[in-house]
Amino acid sequence: MADQDKHGRNGSFWIETCPKTNFPTLKEGLIVDTVILGGGIAGITTATLLKDLGYKVALIESNRIVKDVTIGTTAKISVAPNMIYSDLIKNLGKSKAQIYANTNQRALDKIAEIVSNKNIKCEFERIPLYIYTESDDKVDKISEEIKAAKELGLPVSRVDNIPLPFKTAGALMYENQAQFHPRKYLLALAENLDGDGCYIFENTNAITVKEGDNKEVITDKGSIWADNVVVTTHTPVYDPDKLEKHLHPARSYVMGLYINGEFPEGMFIDFDPTHTYRTTPTNNGKLVIVAGEHSPIDVINREDYYNRLENYSRQHLDVKSIEYRWSSHDSISDDGLPMIGMTSSDGIYVATGFGFWGMNNGTTSAMIISDMINNNKTDLYNIFDPLRF
Repeated sequence: MADQDKHGRNGSFWIETCPKTNFPTLKEGLIVDTVILGGGIAGITTATLLKDLGYKVALIESNRIVKDVTIGTTAKISVAPNMIYSDLIKNLGKSKAQIYANTNQRALDKIAEIVSNKNIKCEFERIPLYIYTESDDKVDKISEEIKAAKELGLPVSRVDNIPLPFKTAGALMYENQAQFHPRKYLLALAENLDGDGCYIFENTNAITVKEGDNKEVITDKGSIWADNVVVTTHTPVYDPDKLEKHLHPARSYVMGLYINGEFPEGMFIDFDPTHTYRTTPTNNGKLVIVAGEHSPIDVINREDYYNRLENYSRQHLDVKSIEYRWSSHDSISDDGLPMIGMTSSDGIYVATGFGFWGMNNGTTSAMIISDMINNNKTDLYNIFDPLRF
């Protein structure tokens, strides 16, 4: 066995278990209601919701859709990505924390609704999420988070013993959360999206936007015109408000492996230092997906971080083989909340700063922006205003 294979082949499991896409490049001179820049979960979900509302939409991706930030995910869908609500209440106040909790629950429910209504085969599964610590010194933090989450009406409870194959000191559990195969989900949405006056264009690089009542999106393949433009790229490719200076990019690392024995049902997060687990079905049994080990975005030697994650995995699990390894990158905003909504330019919207929690935040952004375009704006979402800084 080659050394590389021994430590897992480079490549996301989500990519390697789905067919490639082959959408055309931009057709010059089109006019639509809305142009969306970026073919990840935020862009594809926004396009889907707008098409369902009767809008003509064109989605433009510089590479291939669902191939960049979105497929770096571990694809956990939950009301919390980690221990956040105690800090949110302290830093932003209970009312804003409540809004965030509510929008997270809505995003989870929206994905479940889309999967059901569109009959998408993507291994969507309702499952509990556990957040735990291995340290007796950090159990009080668990208690604080449970109190905060209960105040916000979230389905949380204390769990003294969680079914992991190693010792833990304390945990909380969120009931009825979910996991799925994100690329299968999004490719199904893309298939339904393309057609009936809506378009997906790949290998089409957006260069800039000419503002006005009828906006011109200029690409390397020509121009397209629309009333609205939605920028859902990882870093905004059109950024009239210099939002990039409020974004702090980072990288995390993921491995897909098989273990001897059975891994328990559930999604699991060790909150400090952060490591996460979930499983996904394969022809060879359950693949365990382990993630953690954050680094700067431009770190030169990623091998160090993969090695740390492998060592952690072998210390905690009876590893049979490591099959896949990949890295995820995302940006965190100044206050930790995503930036979603209209920019200072009328009719130009942005969704960014998802903070390694793209399944929920990407879906939330799609719900907010499609509502705003459809004149259903509500003050409920002011905490995400991209101009708040």
